[in-house]
Amino acid sequence: MTTSITTKIRRAAINPRTALISALCLGVTACHSNQIKLSNSDVDFSNCREIAGGIVVAKADLQSQVPEGITVNSLTDMGFVFEGSDEQGMLIVRSLSCEAIQVTDAKDRVRTDNNVAFVHVGTPINVSNLPATTYSNDSVNGADFNIYALSYQTSSPAYFGAMKRAGMQNIDLNEGIVNELTDNDPNTCSTANLKVNVPGESQYALGITGDVIEATAECHVGGADFIANWWSVDKHDRVTALSNEVIDQTFTDTAGPDVFVVTNDGTTINELIGTNRSAFTGFSGSGYIPSEGLGNVDMVAEALGPLN
Repeated sequence: MTTSITTKIRRAAINPRTALISALCLGVTACHSNQIKLSNSDVDFSNCREIAGGIVVAKADLQSQVPEGITVNSLTDMGFVFEGSDEQGMLIVRSLSCEAIQVTDAKDRVRTDNNVAFVHVGTPINVSNLPATTYSNDSVNGADFNIYALSYQTSSPAYFGAMKRAGMQNIDLNEGIVNELTDNDPNTCSTANLKVNVPGESQYALGITGDVIEATAECHVGGADFIANWWSVDKHDRVTALSNEVIDQTFTDTAGPDVFVVTNDGTTINELIGTNRSAFTGFSGSGYIPSEGLGNVDMVAEALGPLN
């Protein structure tokens, strides 16, 4: 260590500023981390099925999972008002299976992955101190859904790359994700058996099983448009968002009475929910998002700057 510092001091005679910075950063990884440049990517999803729902969880437990400066919404904040609702929050669990995803990075390089899956877990947050996203309802940071991403796993290398370049936290490339839907009656639009599995050692590994109300291309009858932002903040207080404009999504009122989220003992998600097997206790639904054709951007994975 002494020899290294001496060398730095000697070089100061040639370039004092460079030597000083180098000496101060010696053995400190933060100096390098601050120099990492983040970049945006455009994302387009094609023909996606989804299952999504909420599980009521103690707000304090959810607050402990997000960075300082981020405020978790209570059920009261979300319009679900009853005795004790101030102390309760919502854990959101969502899984999608898409025929394709296309990602265009900041250098206009395009990559497409086929037959991909996504599973993400998060909680609704207050966004009053967060910067504006590409897609918003009020030109500032509004959206129909604002969720802090506690875990975002995907089987798509292209999508994982987009999230990583933008600085998204709590992400994993998990090519073993299973998302299978089996039609219980091919002759009618009724129910289908869903099997989702997120393998591995993640603190948010999970499964979703049960019969869902069918939402597929064949059963799509037109739907709603909305904006959803999935948020992240890194250790340098840099904000990232997956800002998504969803067009014409069919979403059923319920995913089905016998749909359960299954978790593993000792994991964070298991401790939050408090059980190995839970129904969606807040809301649930299954949906279908049709494609407008690859190349029609509907999401921006974007680095937004510092937390206010």
